[in-house]
Amino acid sequence: MLNSANLSRDDRLLIDALQVAPRGSWAAIGDAVGITAVTAAKRWARLSERGVSWVTAAPGMALRNAQCLAYVEITCNPTHRFEVADAIAQHRLAVTVELTTGSADILVTVAAADLTTMSHYLLEHLDQVEHVLSSRARIATRLYGEGSAWRVRELAPPAVAALEKVRVQQLADVGADGPLQMSDSVKAMLTQLALDGRSSYAELGEISGTSATTARRHVSRLLESGVVILRTDVNAQAIGWPVQVYLWANAPVDTLPETARALSRFRQARLTATVTAGPSLALCSWLQTVEEVHRLELAIAAKLPHVEVVDRLIVLRTVKRMGRLLNEAGDAVGVVPINLWDDLLPHEPGRQAAVA
Repeated sequence: MLNSANLSRDDRLLIDALQVAPRGSWAAIGDAVGITAVTAAKRWARLSERGVSWVTAAPGMALRNAQCLAYVEITCNPTHRFEVADAIAQHRLAVTVELTTGSADILVTVAAADLTTMSHYLLEHLDQVEHVLSSRARIATRLYGEGSAWRVRELAPPAVAALEKVRVQQLADVGADGPLQMSDSVKAMLTQLALDGRSSYAELGEISGTSATTARRHVSRLLESGVVILRTDVNAQAIGWPVQVYLWANAPVDTLPETARALSRFRQARLTATVTAGPSLALCSWLQTVEEVHRLELAIAAKLPHVEVVDRLIVLRTVKRMGRLLNEAGDAVGVVPINLWDDLLPHEPGRQAAVA
């Protein structure tokens, strides 16, 4: 198993390059890293096959669409904690499932196309899982930072700038022929992108029953709209950031946007959001040691004295992260493709959600 001690610098550079441009050509990725395209592709194949790093599609909570995100704290029978987490991890709306210590046994991140679908899932499905004793949901009002923006930060600034240009150019062919319907063919593309975010347009076209050109146009429009994001994830233990903490905090309501933006700029920040129900701010951070939990709070207090941290959850184990099933070592070992558009209630068929 790979860890931070035997991940080469080229491996770390490669992961960083793909975090900047997840679908960048191997030529562009190789140029940024300083290796050939063939070598870059082979090294990535090794890393992804071993589950150390992977490219996937995830829901993007864009401001101009109605998608919902909620953080659900679950209390369950302690002897059934793993059983409950594994059961919830099979749910497509439960995008992330984590075993935690603190005020909750399990923290579940839920994504849904709208509040109705979210309500159906929380009320009719999640709370019905055997051995769940109670749950409390905090619905995000806005995201100010999320995991796709977190990087290992190994590349030099010129290489980052070049790859950012590549990423922007890949969205240049967005069509303007009206709303994109979440049809079966589009959902098939998204499922394949969840399995492999670097799937070729030819593969996406074949799987969805369309042409490569149509697949390219649909994917570009989904990404440009912010409804879907591509992210390169990595085994946190393998790169030396094994500790994950959630901080729930309060701040004066008139400072929330500015405060959330400031929190998102901390190096450790993976997720920053304003939320309803209880504390108004959520911050998820990756750290190198448990001791850094208090160091992070001290840094926040020094820079943002009006922020009051009121609760903390330390992640003991990540069972699922944005659709990827992880083993105890943090390696990806399976996928439950995310589908936040179809309501799970049996008497309500999945609706065709339109993307502006």
